[in-house]
Amino acid sequence: MEHSGMLHHTWNSSYIALSFLIAALASYISLELAGRAGRNLRNAANRFWLVAQALVLGYGIWAMHFVGMLAFEVKAAVQFNALLTGVSGLAAALFMYPALLILHSGTFNLRRLAGAGSVAGLGIVVMHYLGMYAFRVPGTTVDLAWLPLIGSLLIAVGASMAALFLFHRLSGQWRTQQSRLKVVGLQMAASAVMGVAIIGMHYTGMAALKYRVADELALGAAAAGADTSLLGLVVSVVSFLLLGLAVTSIFMDAGRGGDLDELDFDAASTGAAAD
Repeated sequence: MEHSGMLHHTWNSSYIALSFLIAALASYISLELAGRAGRNLRNAANRFWLVAQALVLGYGIWAMHFVGMLAFEVKAAVQFNALLTGVSGLAAALFMYPALLILHSGTFNLRRLAGAGSVAGLGIVVMHYLGMYAFRVPGTTVDLAWLPLIGSLLIAVGASMAALFLFHRLSGQWRTQQSRLKVVGLQMAASAVMGVAIIGMHYTGMAALKYRVADELALGAAAAGADTSLLGLVVSVVSFLLLGLAVTSIFMDAGRGGDLDELDFDAASTGAAAD
């Protein structure tokens, strides 16, 4: 039985590790898709890969977020608002696509990177807090801690800018001048860093919400708890299936010769000083 005050919770380390794995894998695939998309968006095939990149990264961040929420364990039957949870999943992808368009719509510079990063970061923040609002614990109210909230916003924008810089670098001709082994190694290292940044934003954002016991009777009635293992398993399996489908599409495209060296790069982008 909980007493009035803050709701006691624990963290499931397995879900935390799984959330990182999903974030890192989605980041790696997005880096690979960035190479497929290139920078010349007048090409229909390039636009297809750009949309795929936005969807993979957006869904990957959302899946990481959802699994991360399951890592927050309380002795009560938690609830999820299905509509808000679904909308939060759309938000990340819907914001990620215009961010990528901004990134590739002209000469690369810090102002363009900051604008694209702000759009992507805002999408991640909207996704996160909509998803957290959809997460309900009976008999509790939620207090907002402003310091972690501001911290999560800054991390989201900073992580987005870092990710977009990597997307820019790995979608340029610089990539074609490197060995495949070097590119894969850089993408693996970059995806690990991006994974840490993404889950860092998520768990900082979760720290911004403090659950306070408001109705001990309602909380006590739900104290039997809910088994979220099946829900977590479903989300994880779907995530790995979708990410696996993206990987399969990349390999099939590579088998047809659709590699980066055949893409038509935008002269203004490839001539930018950043390269």
